[in-house]
Amino acid sequence: SEKRINTAMVDTAVISGIYGESEEFQRAREAFKEDPTNAELLDAAIDAAGGKHSNIFSAEKEKAIENTEPSVSFEDGVLRATVPSIGRHDDGQAYADTLAQGLTAHPEACAAVVDLRGNGGGDMGPMYAGLSPLLPDGTVLSFVSRMGTTDVTIDGNSVTGGGTPTTTSGGKLEVPVAVLTDDETASSGEATLLAFRGLDNVRTFGEPTAGYASANVVLDYPDGRSLMLTTAKDKARTGEEFAEDPIAPDAPESELDGWLASHCS
Repeated sequence: SEKRINTAMVDTAVISGIYGESEEFQRAREAFKEDPTNAELLDAAIDAAGGKHSNIFSAEKEKAIENTEPSVSFEDGVLRATVPSIGRHDDGQAYADTLAQGLTAHPEACAAVVDLRGNGGGDMGPMYAGLSPLLPDGTVLSFVSRMGTTDVTIDGNSVTGGGTPTTTSGGKLEVPVAVLTDDETASSGEATLLAFRGLDNVRTFGEPTAGYASANVVLDYPDGRSLMLTTAKDKARTGEEFAEDPIAPDAPESELDGWLASHCS
């Protein structure tokens, strides 16, 4: 029944929601218990437990989202990787292979641009695996939840610990990297940005991100609805933790061409 499913969603939020121990959530939960079929009270409880990155959505709404394909171009010595959103039902292996193979096809490159503009998130595993030629091995990001800390790890061209475990091929590429962001870079798009944070050969350009740098779980229910619940903050290799605040770039996009010229002249 709707009542049982709604109650199950809130019970999950009690256990796993990043703010599940807050007083705000306790108040919202008590209000929900008074009327478990009230959609507004359900939404308020989920928001209080998981913050702005959490929501309830229908299968129809998810299927209606159209994602663009990733791509890599090479011109004047510069690799440009366009890294768009990817849904959990999309072909993550093909996505990752397109990026990794495109990047490693040009070992003579003098620089790479990773374009995360418009990347609203999705499955981060293929994003990380696809960009693994540009990332060092080891822990690239951590998730900090109420239960503890877990790591996202890259080993060669494989990624585990974040999204779908994905492996591609091609090895590594030692080039300076520019990362482009805008105010639509969100969720796993921001997590991908943070994979480059703290690296000596990286500079970020563009606009501050959307401010959804946190980890979610997605649970499907029998009535066709799904719960996306925020369970952890993103922690960069620098030790900085992120969740609901935008991540500012190092410089505006107008400075990108000058930076590229300094590496490719």
